Amino acid sequence: MKVLIVSNECDRKKRLGNPIIPRLVKSLKKNKDIESAAFSPFRNKVSDFLRIRRVSRKYDIVHIQFGGLYALLVWFSLLGVKIPKLITFHGTDIHAKEMSTAKSVLSKIKIWLSQKASFLLILAMDKSGFVSDSLYQYVPKWILNRRKKQLFVQPLGVDYDAFRLMTKKEACESLGIKNRRYALFSDKSSTTLKRKDIADAIIDELGGVYELLYMCNVKAEMVPYYVNACDFLLLTSDEEGSPNIIREALAVNKRVFSVDVGDAKEQLKGLANSSIVSRNPHEASLTIRSVLQRSYTDNTRDRLRAKLDIANTTDSLVKLYKRLQINNATTK
Repeated sequence: MKVLIVSNECDRKKRLGNPIIPRLVKSLKKNKDIESAAFSPFRNKVSDFLRIRRVSRKYDIVHIQFGGLYALLVWFSLLGVKIPKLITFHGTDIHAKEMSTAKSVLSKIKIWLSQKASFLLILAMDKSGFVSDSLYQYVPKWILNRRKKQLFVQPLGVDYDAFRLMTKKEACESLGIKNRRYALFSDKSSTTLKRKDIADAIIDELGGVYELLYMCNVKAEMVPYYVNACDFLLLTSDEEGSPNIIREALAVNKRVFSVDVGDAKEQLKGLANSSIVSRNPHEASLTIRSVLQRSYTDNTRDRLRAKLDIANTTDSLVKLYKRLQINNATTK
């Protein structure tokens, strides 16, 4: 089976995708049922439509990652190409919460249109995936009811080779920082939705014992060092889909403290050394102190490997591809 991944989340110069994309393609290539897998970036050029349409004919499945206006345009460009077409939504493309912090009317309109385009795609695609079923709440019920058999959850996975266990000393030296007590705060693009103000306040309430290790706009290969350098992950966002940083922290046996957002509660269910915390900094600090007093026993790297390791999440995705391929063959 040959799979083509399409996304606008890409480095225009290096033709590399959002870290999620190359990890998925790499994992697909390792799967025994996949003959080939490739990424075709969409970079807001008219020529992209023709290229994606031309290239798609060489594959058995086209899987678009991240929704929005661009994805709807890609869908139109693929009309007449008779292979299964899937899409996976990752969060903002469905909940559109960035509208509340957008700085211009034009930006707000673009976010609103992208959300509506995502809703149309749910109706148009052969299968529509969500990184968490918590995103269903933002989709009109009539769409969910009409397309419920075509919906699926695509859990994101962690590359266990990249996110290896390392000592805190090694991680700090690789980052060029002092070996201190750190709480990791991840923010891809310095957006107010991540609520760094709450994280800062929680750190203050902890009495200066921990420093906030701010990870923003860093290269993908450096993320494992940031995660290994911290004592725990602190997530305080107003909105998330299924935060992959939680999985990455758990994959290297780090404690996680997160507000109740996205599927964070589900990811931390049953763990003794991690917890959902209040958005109130004082209350959150009390919970964190209480949990940190316990010895670490979770061993989430091994215990949760079945659902964390991208090799396993890819297996589930490939099974979906195979069912679609079989259905497509019988209808031709």
